[in-house]
Amino acid sequence: MRAMAGVSLLVLTTSSALGQNAQAPPAFEVASVKVSAPLPSGVMMFRMGGGPDSTDPGRVTYSGVNLKTLIARAYSVKEYQVEGPQWLDGERYDIMATIPQGSSKEQVDLMLQNLLADRFKLTLHHESKPLAVYTLSVAKGGPKLKEVDPAALAAATPPPLPPGAAPPPPPPAGGRGEPIPVGGMRMMLGFSNRRLSGSLTLTHLCATLSNFIDRPVIDLTELKGTYEIDLSWTPDENEQMGGKLSMGMAAISGAAGPPPAGSDGKAGPDGASDPGLPLAQALQVNYGLKLEPKKNPADILVIDHAEKVPTEN
Repeated sequence: MRAMAGVSLLVLTTSSALGQNAQAPPAFEVASVKVSAPLPSGVMMFRMGGGPDSTDPGRVTYSGVNLKTLIARAYSVKEYQVEGPQWLDGERYDIMATIPQGSSKEQVDLMLQNLLADRFKLTLHHESKPLAVYTLSVAKGGPKLKEVDPAALAAATPPPLPPGAAPPPPPPAGGRGEPIPVGGMRMMLGFSNRRLSGSLTLTHLCATLSNFIDRPVIDLTELKGTYEIDLSWTPDENEQMGGKLSMGMAAISGAAGPPPAGSDGKAGPDGASDPGLPLAQALQVNYGLKLEPKKNPADILVIDHAEKVPTEN
């Protein structure tokens, strides 16, 4: 009886261990997390690469990345959907992690979530909040967009690399006065003007503009092509001061009004839209697109706790 009881106990213990292993959360095989080395004043460098569907599927490499960006990547949200202390934008970290073979993107996201919880003691909760955004839609009269030839776009897209192969250096984006390759983009920031040019989807255009104004831009156009964009506009005072550039309500409220004095709203001599227009007017006059301020409900990740210094590797 004692022997049988011992065997029964061994079987139960083994079954319990197997059950725990089956429920173990996804984890990287090896992960290094450390605070980034300081950069010279005025210099910002960061890198985010690797993972499934990339040229380095067996590893993720993040360098010089702040915690807000890491949280947004782990939970597949935009950075404006992450709320927490200000230092989330400032402190920067380097992460290198090895991915188990055959892992999906969803599994890698869970691995990153678990890594942040383990090393940064990250805890958060979800809230639904009205979020101030700009929406981009097709204006009355229809769009005025020139679609990039799909054949030219396909020819400019490089074929996928074999596993383990190093990616080639990117083609030059086109210097001042030089043509931009199909699929490329160029952003020029002057003191009194902005210029964005290249081959863009409207989703990409919205994501790019979100980096230069005071709230995210949401694409509601339902236009799926890639278009030739050469957009210039005059920033308001907040944009000229730098930082998180703000378009201001003056530009929006004047979107339906007449162009500023001295501007006819037509393309300039270099092909770009007239830089005398504010952004909302430049989009509507030149491309038949309407930019409007609205409030949309959004899923917000509220950070309850996070530590600046990650635990040791």
